Amino acid sequence: MLAFNSTEAQASSYDKAYAAKTLSVKSSPGTSYKTLGKINAGATVKVYGGVPIGKDQGDWYSYQQYGWSKIKYKNKYAYVKTHELSFANPYNWAPGVKSKIIKEIEKEYVSKKDKTKLVKSGVTGNQGYYTMYIRFDGKGDWHQLVVINCKTGWYHG
Repeated sequence: MLAFNSTEAQASSYDKAYAAKTLSVKSSPGTSYKTLGKINAGATVKVYGGVPIGKDQGDWYSYQQYGWSKIKYKNKYAYVKTHELSFANPYNWAPGVKSKIIKEIEKEYVSKKDKTKLVKSGVTGNQGYYTMYIRFDGKGDWHQLVVINCKTGWYHG
Protein backbone atom coordinates (compact mmCIF):
# COMPACT_ATOMS: atom_id res chain seq x y z
CA MET A 1 0.00 0.00 0.00
CA LEU A 2 1.76 3.14 -1.19
CA ALA A 3 0.68 6.61 -0.14
CA PHE A 4 1.45 9.49 -2.50
CA ASN A 5 1.05 13.14 -1.75
CA SER A 6 0.11 15.72 -4.36
CA THR A 7 3.69 16.95 -4.90
CA GLU A 8 4.69 13.47 -6.01
CA ALA A 9 1.92 12.97 -8.56
CA GLN A 10 2.60 11.13 -11.80
CA ALA A 11 3.54 13.42 -14.69
CA SER A 12 0.63 13.91 -17.09
CA SER A 13 1.62 13.78 -20.75
CA TYR A 14 5.29 14.73 -20.89
CA ASP A 15 8.24 15.93 -18.85
CA LYS A 16 10.09 19.03 -20.06
CA ALA A 17 13.86 18.88 -20.59
CA TYR A 18 16.64 20.55 -22.57
CA ALA A 19 19.43 18.94 -24.53
CA ALA A 20 22.52 19.45 -22.35
CA LYS A 21 24.64 18.59 -25.40
CA THR A 22 23.98 17.50 -28.97
CA LEU A 23 21.85 14.35 -28.69
CA SER A 24 21.93 11.26 -30.90
CA VAL A 25 18.35 10.12 -31.43
CA LYS A 26 17.94 6.32 -31.51
CA SER A 27 15.13 4.13 -32.83
CA SER A 28 15.17 2.00 -29.62
CA PRO A 29 16.73 2.49 -26.18
CA GLY A 30 20.32 1.42 -26.77
CA THR A 31 23.58 2.40 -28.39
CA SER A 32 23.49 -0.25 -31.13
CA TYR A 33 20.15 0.84 -32.62
CA LYS A 34 19.66 2.98 -35.71
CA THR A 35 20.49 6.67 -35.30
CA LEU A 36 17.54 8.68 -36.61
CA GLY A 37 19.16 12.09 -36.33
CA LYS A 38 20.48 14.70 -33.92
CA ILE A 39 19.00 17.29 -31.56
CA ASN A 40 21.12 20.39 -31.00
CA ALA A 41 22.33 21.39 -27.55
CA GLY A 42 19.90 23.75 -25.82
CA ALA A 43 16.83 22.51 -27.72
CA THR A 44 13.65 21.81 -25.75
CA VAL A 45 12.83 18.11 -25.49
CA LYS A 46 9.50 16.62 -24.39
CA VAL A 47 10.03 13.32 -22.56
CA TYR A 48 7.15 10.81 -22.77
CA GLY A 49 8.66 8.02 -20.69
CA GLY A 50 11.86 6.30 -19.76
CA VAL A 51 13.60 2.96 -19.38
CA PRO A 52 16.26 2.14 -16.76
CA ILE A 53 18.68 0.22 -19.01
CA GLY A 54 19.05 0.14 -22.78
CA LYS A 55 17.90 -3.06 -24.52
CA ASP A 56 21.48 -3.80 -25.59
CA GLN A 57 23.08 -2.99 -22.20
CA GLY A 58 21.92 -6.00 -20.17
CA ASP A 59 25.32 -7.72 -20.31
CA TRP A 60 27.24 -4.55 -19.44
CA TYR A 61 28.67 -4.01 -15.97
CA SER A 62 26.10 -2.16 -13.85
CA TYR A 63 28.26 0.98 -13.58
CA GLN A 64 28.24 1.20 -17.41
CA GLN A 65 24.46 0.89 -17.79
CA TYR A 66 22.27 3.98 -18.06
CA GLY A 67 18.71 5.00 -18.78
CA TRP A 68 17.00 6.24 -21.89
CA SER A 69 14.26 8.82 -22.30
CA LYS A 70 11.39 8.30 -24.75
CA ILE A 71 10.82 11.39 -26.91
CA LYS A 72 9.04 12.29 -30.13
CA TYR A 73 11.31 12.92 -33.10
CA LYS A 74 9.77 13.74 -36.49
CA ASN A 75 6.36 12.65 -35.13
CA LYS A 76 7.58 9.18 -34.05
CA TYR A 77 8.72 7.90 -30.69
CA ALA A 78 12.48 7.60 -30.33
CA TYR A 79 15.07 7.54 -27.52
CA VAL A 80 17.94 9.65 -26.18
CA LYS A 81 20.36 9.09 -23.29
CA THR A 82 18.68 10.45 -20.16
CA HIS A 83 21.94 11.68 -18.63
CA GLU A 84 22.40 14.00 -21.61
CA LEU A 85 19.20 15.89 -20.74
CA SER A 86 18.72 18.75 -18.31
CA PHE A 87 15.26 18.54 -16.73
CA ALA A 88 13.15 21.57 -15.85
CA ASN A 89 12.06 19.79 -12.64
CA PRO A 90 14.30 16.89 -11.61
CA TYR A 91 11.61 15.47 -9.29
CA ASN A 92 8.82 15.17 -11.89
CA TRP A 93 8.26 11.53 -12.75
CA ALA A 94 8.61 10.74 -16.45
CA PRO A 95 5.21 9.60 -17.76
CA GLY A 96 4.47 5.94 -17.05
CA VAL A 97 7.60 5.39 -14.98
CA LYS A 98 6.13 5.78 -11.49
CA SER A 99 3.19 3.39 -11.79
CA LYS A 100 5.23 0.75 -13.63
CA ILE A 101 8.18 0.73 -11.26
CA ILE A 102 6.12 0.96 -8.06
CA LYS A 103 4.08 -2.09 -9.16
CA GLU A 104 7.30 -3.98 -9.94
CA ILE A 105 8.87 -3.15 -6.56
CA GLU A 106 5.69 -3.93 -4.62
CA LYS A 107 5.29 -7.29 -6.39
CA GLU A 108 8.89 -8.24 -5.59
CA TYR A 109 9.41 -6.84 -2.07
CA VAL A 110 6.19 -5.71 -0.36
CA SER A 111 3.51 -7.81 1.34
CA LYS A 112 -0.11 -6.73 1.74
CA LYS A 113 0.44 -5.84 5.41
CA ASP A 114 3.51 -3.69 4.77
CA LYS A 115 3.26 0.09 4.45
CA THR A 116 5.50 2.10 2.14
CA LYS A 117 6.25 5.76 1.53
CA LEU A 118 8.29 7.76 -0.98
CA VAL A 119 10.59 10.59 0.06
CA LYS A 120 12.63 12.89 -2.18
CA SER A 121 16.23 11.91 -1.62
CA GLY A 122 18.46 13.94 -3.90
CA VAL A 123 19.43 14.96 -7.40
CA THR A 124 22.29 13.54 -9.44
CA GLY A 125 23.03 14.95 -12.88
CA ASN A 126 19.71 16.84 -12.83
CA GLN A 127 17.72 13.61 -12.30
CA GLY A 128 15.67 13.27 -9.14
CA TYR A 129 15.75 10.27 -6.85
CA TYR A 130 13.16 9.07 -4.39
CA THR A 131 13.77 6.67 -1.54
CA MET A 132 11.06 4.13 -0.84
CA TYR A 133 10.76 3.20 2.82
CA ILE A 134 8.93 0.20 4.19
CA ARG A 135 7.28 -0.49 7.53
CA PHE A 136 7.00 -4.27 7.83
CA ASP A 137 3.51 -5.44 8.81
CA GLY A 138 2.62 -1.75 9.06
CA LYS A 139 4.36 -1.45 12.43
CA GLY A 140 7.63 -0.34 13.92
CA ASP A 141 10.38 1.71 12.35
CA TRP A 142 10.65 2.74 8.70
CA HIS A 143 13.45 0.97 6.78
CA GLN A 144 14.98 1.99 3.47
CA LEU A 145 13.85 -0.39 0.75
CA VAL A 146 15.09 1.09 -2.55
CA VAL A 147 16.24 4.32 -4.20
CA ILE A 148 14.44 5.11 -7.49
CA ASN A 149 15.41 7.39 -10.40
CA CYS A 150 12.12 9.10 -11.31
CA LYS A 151 13.18 9.73 -14.92
CA THR A 152 14.10 6.16 -15.90
CA GLY A 153 12.75 3.85 -13.18
CA TRP A 154 16.20 2.51 -12.34
CA TYR A 155 16.29 1.40 -8.71
CA HIS A 156 18.54 -0.32 -6.21
CA GLY A 157 18.47 -1.14 -2.55
